[in-house]
Amino acid sequence: MRNTLSSLPWLHPTPNWPRRHCLGVQSSGVIFGDSLRAAESSDPAEWIAESLRGKPGTVGALVPNLFESMLRLHAPDPVPDGWWEQYRDLFDLVASVGARYTSTPALAWFAIWEGHGFGTSTSYVGWRNPPADEAERQRREAQRERQRNAERERNARIGPALASFPRFDLPDRRYYLTHGPLSAMTELRYPDDNGWRNPDLFWPNDRSWFAATDVDFWSVYIGGSKAFTRELAAYASTPCEFVDNDDHLPIEN
Repeated sequence: MRNTLSSLPWLHPTPNWPRRHCLGVQSSGVIFGDSLRAAESSDPAEWIAESLRGKPGTVGALVPNLFESMLRLHAPDPVPDGWWEQYRDLFDLVASVGARYTSTPALAWFAIWEGHGFGTSTSYVGWRNPPADEAERQRREAQRERQRNAERERNARIGPALASFPRFDLPDRRYYLTHGPLSAMTELRYPDDNGWRNPDLFWPNDRSWFAATDVDFWSVYIGGSKAFTRELAAYASTPCEFVDNDDHLPIEN
């Protein structure tokens, strides 16, 4: 199941690699990006559940069944370097092209799955070899304790701030809701990460199209007009194909 960068096999950190944190917590709450703000309520997302008519595990259970065309954009092929930047570019393509197919490019909604564990993060420190002596064992235990204390402090800050964000439910998922212009796509980040991270769902305020991915796969599924999805397919740098409501959602680990 995907929930962190390290679920990509070519991005596993080595032991003792320090984890970077950018808590993104201010008195006003968690910032998912400099141009993104918490929604006032979950109302702008309530239409989604009402429009999902597909069977579990199908495209129609992920993308509202309101669009004349649906496209699957595959994630970039695994590469040692630069994969995350290529994945960001895929989302930026959808947002950039999509800005021409909506009357509300300055107001879009970005939903982030709460199961990423922002307020319950746990890191582990390990060593390949046993301690050489008692002093080394104590040094390692002190390092672990510092890490545990830092995690507790971090989670204590992030948890209450996240509570101020409205959330909405879809089958087996709950999401935080934030908003901003489509141009803010490349600014989006998670509370505990320095770099860009993708939204799980996003759509313009006029609902002219909708895009979604999930913790269980990396592909992006887009519903919209034929003109929009065809232009996306023409510009996409990764494989893509048109899909139907009943098509199965393959797991991509």
